[in-house]
Amino acid sequence: MSCVYEKSKKLFVKTVFLFLFLMMTAFSSVFAEDFSLWGSGTVFKLSPVKDSVLLGSSLALNGVNIILDKGDFVKKDDFDGKLYDKNDVNAFDRLIMNPYSKGLDYLGSGFETLALVSPAVLLTTQKDEWLTLGIMYAETLAVAQGVAKVIKLSVTRARPYMYFDGYPQKKVDSGDWCNSFPSGHSTMAFAAAAFTSYTFCSYFPDSKLRLPVIAASYSAAAATACMRLASGNHFLTDVITGALIGSASGFLVPFLHRVNESAATEHFLPELLPSGVSFTVRM
Repeated sequence: MSCVYEKSKKLFVKTVFLFLFLMMTAFSSVFAEDFSLWGSGTVFKLSPVKDSVLLGSSLALNGVNIILDKGDFVKKDDFDGKLYDKNDVNAFDRLIMNPYSKGLDYLGSGFETLALVSPAVLLTTQKDEWLTLGIMYAETLAVAQGVAKVIKLSVTRARPYMYFDGYPQKKVDSGDWCNSFPSGHSTMAFAAAAFTSYTFCSYFPDSKLRLPVIAASYSAAAATACMRLASGNHFLTDVITGALIGSASGFLVPFLHRVNESAATEHFLPELLPSGVSFTVRM
């Protein structure tokens, strides 16, 4: 029961403002009679059907996750007090394994917050675009969190700090110790970075600030991932998977709202390579 209640409480704390924002934007769009409030429609455009599906499905997914997490539906491993053996970890993830650091844990959350507020740079757009951007960003975070949480509930993986002395007993008691894959912090941070980069380049294709905005947003996301590794909370594959989920959500949601899809990747082009994902900024 300890592995369930504390986790669900943390999930509520992280998502309550997101859900409130989702509901506020949803109701405001329903009661808005002047559709100019939905933006100019020259770059991104909301669709009642498309956004109902995105908002509805992402809210439902997160709701199911909370129910499964809060209720006794997902079986979690019990920690028997014996440290895990590092030799049981695959060679790639063994490259970076650290004991728990409370300070670096908090620092990682701080960098995540910086990444999450990076879309504030989009306030430089016209005011009639803000509702469109707000709804798209809410959808991005909801989708990213929902997907990451489903995987977390499906995969039981001990965090790296469970392989060292000095693991945080409070996290063990709450059951958070077995939720390593994927990194939720990395997922959300990279979702924000991808969303900020793609939408900014779409609104301001000729701006000299494109590269600084992309560099700043992704630096905050990368710092988040590094701190999650350094604090002993995650393995390399945890943060890489989280980064991929987040980046995909941050790109795909606004891409689906592009007015002219053929021009959507004119200045910010993602490419799937054998070694990973590449983002190209065309000058």
